[in-house]
Amino acid sequence: MKIDKTASQQQGRTAVGSGERTAGLDRQRLRPGGNLPERYAIRKVEGEQVLVCLEAPNLNVHIDPELSLSASVARKSPPGTIFLDGVAQCEPFMDHERKVYNFDHHEGCVRAFTMATCEQALIMHMKGLDLRGQQWHIFANEPDLDTILAIWILLNHLRLEERDGIQRRTLFALVRLEGVIDALGLEMKELAALPPELLRKLQRLIDFLRADEIALKKDGLWEETDMLQYAVKVLHKLDQVLYKASDFADYKGIEELACVQINQQRLAVAVKSDQGIYEIEPHLNKLYGGRLGVVFLKKGPGAYTVRKMDLFMPVDLQEVYDWLNFIDPAVRCRARNKWGGSGEIGGSPRESGTHLSAQQIVEACRHAMNRPTLLTMAYRFLLVAALTAAIAVSAHEISLTWQPARWLSVKAAGQFWQTPVFGFAAALLVLSVLGLLVAARGRSWQFGLALPCEPSGVWLLPLALVSGAAGGVWAPADAIAKLDGGGIVILAGLVPLAMECLFRGLAHGLLAQSARIQRADGPWFISWPALGSAVLYTGMMTALAFTSLGCCSQPMNSFNLARVVTGSAVFAIVTAMIRERFQSLLPTVLVHAVAVAAALGVNLLLAAFQ
Repeated sequence: MKIDKTASQQQGRTAVGSGERTAGLDRQRLRPGGNLPERYAIRKVEGEQVLVCLEAPNLNVHIDPELSLSASVARKSPPGTIFLDGVAQCEPFMDHERKVYNFDHHEGCVRAFTMATCEQALIMHMKGLDLRGQQWHIFANEPDLDTILAIWILLNHLRLEERDGIQRRTLFALVRLEGVIDALGLEMKELAALPPELLRKLQRLIDFLRADEIALKKDGLWEETDMLQYAVKVLHKLDQVLYKASDFADYKGIEELACVQINQQRLAVAVKSDQGIYEIEPHLNKLYGGRLGVVFLKKGPGAYTVRKMDLFMPVDLQEVYDWLNFIDPAVRCRARNKWGGSGEIGGSPRESGTHLSAQQIVEACRHAMNRPTLLTMAYRFLLVAALTAAIAVSAHEISLTWQPARWLSVKAAGQFWQTPVFGFAAALLVLSVLGLLVAARGRSWQFGLALPCEPSGVWLLPLALVSGAAGGVWAPADAIAKLDGGGIVILAGLVPLAMECLFRGLAHGLLAQSARIQRADGPWFISWPALGSAVLYTGMMTALAFTSLGCCSQPMNSFNLARVVTGSAVFAIVTAMIRERFQSLLPTVLVHAVAVAAALGVNLLLAAFQ
């Protein structure tokens, strides 16, 4: 979030010396470290360093001294946003409908009558602010003690609900005293109305918590301090004061790696923990308020366990596995090295592990769980059809003006590369390859640009050859009859390569980004990408039949037109299925080349009998 830099608005207060004055407080509870777990960490989220608590992985704390937002921008912030102590330049507000809050006592309020930020955070928690079930982003611009206490309360909201698991009275008294000091100044601390002995102990505690801040400011190093690291240190000090080691007997440190909203009610999250999926399941339900749909538990580098938390979700995990297998570069042809399992629990590829990031995994889950609507599929098909038509029309226009000998100022009459047929095929290949390079960047296997898997569906090959020879492939007999043997061989290889790159590579690959396709070891069916690319291929073959580049040597009558349309449709569907089962374009190019040779022979025979 890029915002303007503004001066920090903080209430000055007289520092009370630490050191010897801390000695009177319980040293064991003030000593950093101890036996308490390190629950606070700094991690990178979308390129930005944030502070997280392992017991509240859905809360991300952002601390930036330059953080400042206008009132209008703050109120329009995304749902799940909390501003602390001066970040939003406006009065405190609560937008429960959008779940945007500003805990502040600087702008737009009478400071003497307004509680400090830490008190506002505590009251909101006590009133029932629910921080579970979605991602929350907490923004602060300076980690003074008032702000740190507010952050601690928000990150520890689950433990605050357990009345026996925390020194609640100490926390309440500490927040009250710090709130009075921060809002009104140190000289007004008696307004906290605490007993004298408790007031003295709490003041020593505040001095202990602020010792590093005072020292850094005294040495002129505060502006250079890593605010996130400083916040982690003070938060851990607060843990030492407010918790006992026995409070963490059931501690399960969970680090959230990624989280997405599957639908209005459910989340998909990727987490990391030393515990197993069944051990942390109750704790996850507690953390996310029962809104979990699917959990990916990272067990090691590239190793995940998948658990369907909501058994009544209408989508089976098998659809999630299928999509993960499609996008994961680690999954290719080996039957055992893939995402898989039952409808309730499964895991990542066993042999190599996954090559996907946690964010990519949960995004894939959301994609699989949200099936595309007919309108979405129709829209994508129209876009792919427009791209395919543009490439085909451009290649045809190039063929009409194809005069390479003139362009190169050479005499090469009768050479095969001067013919419009060669010009069309060459242009089609170049444009299709350029489209593939752009569309398939970083995911070439999804477009068939890979070596074939073990044979699967070999029985489709004869059907492809028969349908191709019957009119399903482009074999312009009239033009090829004028070429020499070398020209025919080269052209017969160029045409299949161009057609397959365009239809079974580019068009099929783009359509497959929103629909399921077959795999070598999966069930048999005709996928939407196979059907869609077949429609486009049949359309182009039909259009070519009425041009000078037509594949028939006879006039285009009803019989020949039916032969072209039927043969093209069958050939396109069969080759698309071959491309999916082999997971490669190479087999379809070879089948296409043989079919072109067969069709060429058929056309030449038909021409001889005319």
